[in-house]
Amino acid sequence: MRTALLPTAAGLALVGALTGCMPTHSSGVVAAARPVLSTAPAPNAPAPAPLVSEPAAPSLSPSANPSPSPRRPAPPSYDVKAVQRQLTALHYYVGAVDGDRGPSLRSAVMAFQKVQGLGADGVVGKGTLAALKAPRTPVLKASSPADRVEVDLTKQVLYVVKAGAVQRILPVSSGNGTTYLQKNGHQAKALSPVGWYTITRRIVGVREADLGKLYDPQYFYRGWAIHGSNSVPAYPASHGCIRVTRTDAKWLLGAIGVGTHVYVYGGRYTFTAGSSAPGTDNPTGDTPADAPASPSPSPSTSRSASPSPAGSPTASASPSASPSPSPSSTP
Repeated sequence: MRTALLPTAAGLALVGALTGCMPTHSSGVVAAARPVLSTAPAPNAPAPAPLVSEPAAPSLSPSANPSPSPRRPAPPSYDVKAVQRQLTALHYYVGAVDGDRGPSLRSAVMAFQKVQGLGADGVVGKGTLAALKAPRTPVLKASSPADRVEVDLTKQVLYVVKAGAVQRILPVSSGNGTTYLQKNGHQAKALSPVGWYTITRRIVGVREADLGKLYDPQYFYRGWAIHGSNSVPAYPASHGCIRVTRTDAKWLLGAIGVGTHVYVYGGRYTFTAGSSAPGTDNPTGDTPADAPASPSPSPSTSRSASPSPAGSPTASASPSASPSPSPSSTP
């Protein structure tokens, strides 16, 4: 007599696994059993392939043949001599019309870009070429004296005015407002003076100052000067002086001099003559013996630091001299 073999839960699980399903109606122990799927692979059995292939993890090491990074598009080609002639007519360029894209042209282009409200990088691009077709005319703040210098700290440009008309427009860099240490260890702020002043003295050549070299400086307020520099970026970067390029500083020696009226306005990092602004109480660029005992007066007692709405100075007095010690000279 044969003994009947009853199906076990493990057997049913195996059958279900092979047929793809489990019986929906069973009796006894079989009905209560739940198949347990083992995650351990059978001995010597190949690993099952995944249902969805996963992307390989990116390699952390650089590729043997990396793709080249995108290059900055080259500036458009243009007639360099034509641009030089146009910038000459607009009073930005004074160099030779020779087709050279050198520092003199770059300085003129940067000044033009600043007046036009463009990004000032000194490179003739599409925006600059478009602006040259319909350039904006610069607006001066004052109307007299006929011969003067105006420094617009907001636009970071300097206007040389002769007989009431603009003779030349230069890019400048003024005080950037940062705090720095003076030679005596005191803290000062990099501020530029605003108001009416007069050039009182100048040095042809190099002035070795505590904060650096000043090339062909022309001093208009105590230790502050318009001077040449090796660094004239498109933004405020000096300790307070008005920086121009060394080439432009040489040109200014023949265009302005002692007695020239200087009107400085606009900007953010400024102070008025005679104020107690940080950095205006100790000399650093000049020694006490070099610095004048008091600042020079404004062009005349009939002028003020702020022009009238019509553009000419009002009849109020100019900034007065302060009896305090000489201020910081800031290249």
